[in-house]
Amino acid sequence: MRPPTIDTSHRRQSVQGGAVLWKSEDNLAKSRSTPHKSKRPETVGRSFSQRLQKFSLSRTPTRSDVVTTNTISKDYDPTTGNKMINHYMILQEIGRGVHGKVKLARDTNTGECVAIKIVDKRNRKRQLGHSLRPVEGESEHKVRREIAILKKCVHPHVVRLLEVMDDPASRKIYMVLENMKGGELIWKDEDGPRLSIERVKSIFRDVVSGLDYLHYQGIIHRDIKPANLLLTEDQVVKISDFGVSYFNQHLAGKPLSNLPDRQMDRELAETAGTPAFFAPELCSTTCDTDNGEDNISNSNSNGNGNGNGGDDLSNVRITKAIDVWALGVTLYCLLFGKCPFMAATEFELFDAIPVQPLTFPANFADQDCKDLLLGLLTKNPDARMTLDQVKVHPWVISDLAYPIIWWQEADPRQYKTVEVTDDDVNQAVTIMVTNSFLSYILLNSQRKQQRQQRQSKYICTYMHTHTHTHIYIYIYIFLLFFCF
Repeated sequence: MRPPTIDTSHRRQSVQGGAVLWKSEDNLAKSRSTPHKSKRPETVGRSFSQRLQKFSLSRTPTRSDVVTTNTISKDYDPTTGNKMINHYMILQEIGRGVHGKVKLARDTNTGECVAIKIVDKRNRKRQLGHSLRPVEGESEHKVRREIAILKKCVHPHVVRLLEVMDDPASRKIYMVLENMKGGELIWKDEDGPRLSIERVKSIFRDVVSGLDYLHYQGIIHRDIKPANLLLTEDQVVKISDFGVSYFNQHLAGKPLSNLPDRQMDRELAETAGTPAFFAPELCSTTCDTDNGEDNISNSNSNGNGNGNGGDDLSNVRITKAIDVWALGVTLYCLLFGKCPFMAATEFELFDAIPVQPLTFPANFADQDCKDLLLGLLTKNPDARMTLDQVKVHPWVISDLAYPIIWWQEADPRQYKTVEVTDDDVNQAVTIMVTNSFLSYILLNSQRKQQRQQRQSKYICTYMHTHTHTHIYIYIYIFLLFFCF
């Protein structure tokens, strides 16, 4: 059965100087209200409507409260010798990055495996010679922001937070996340790309759905890349790692509240994320961050609110277009097994990204895919494709029998609007004890209690294993006493 005809009027109208010009974004809204005016077999109508109704009812999200634990107890399992953190048995390390490390653990209460992200609350000093690396200061604030965002998010393509273990006396915070059994997305090997076109399309749709949900909620991820795409056991893709994410109520259609971290976000605008996935507007090192103006765009699309046409890339703006660019780089990586822009050093890479034209392998002839990549990787952030345009692009939906089902699934309006307030951020992590004497007392008390517990276990074990030996000794002494 052939798929219904899709209106492709949203597609590229002309290409001039490497910039892709797009028509109005109202096409998706029209396609949602009147999704299919094309002819299709009458026998499909009833079953299709029933499938859509069943799907809509089943998509209503539910979110249980994230568990918050304010005490942390560390020990070792007497049987396996594995480290225990509360009721979680640490199995192995599965990841490590600039924002912390991730370990696989088993919940001894349920037997289920989870992933525990361990982050240091303390600020780390900036290393000389690495000014373009992600800023390590304000570590606790980053943790607060990531937890506050994850506590509010619920989406089938966003990794779910289960528990936060946060002890005031501890220098670390433990974020218990759902275990992604499929692991990290493997997109290349020594021979190049390893994914089929059909698989790339499926992965891409999952990421678009999750990213559109985040943008609808006013969340800019700022580090979209294959390494932050994790797979479930059923090969469903979920977006992870919100360590440098940004939340702006105005981007979600909410009144703009006070932003106490504006200065830090200006700095992160230059440094957050992975260099190979930086948008051109982030590659300028001459952005004016001392003029007292807020460089955060208020646009609800890609950030085309300043009217400058995007030609002046010296004014860095944190917009949704940053994620769209990274999405385009990610798609290019999945298709061809390499990044679209490469250089010998990071400095050369930052110079190349804003000016180097996008090229394709000589044997690649898929014009629809080229059209999509040119739209995603448009240098001008104001002319760059939006996610609404991506959703109706022919290459994205070409293998779907009924695209309206995916449009309904990827529609973020079906989910509750997220509101991350300043109080949410401030209360996401308890304030670490700063008084050294009080901290020493608390830590010493915990260690003494744990030491007593281990000694008690050892004594019980010793008495149990040596009971028969003691009885023989007593009998021997008794016989010696009465015989002599």
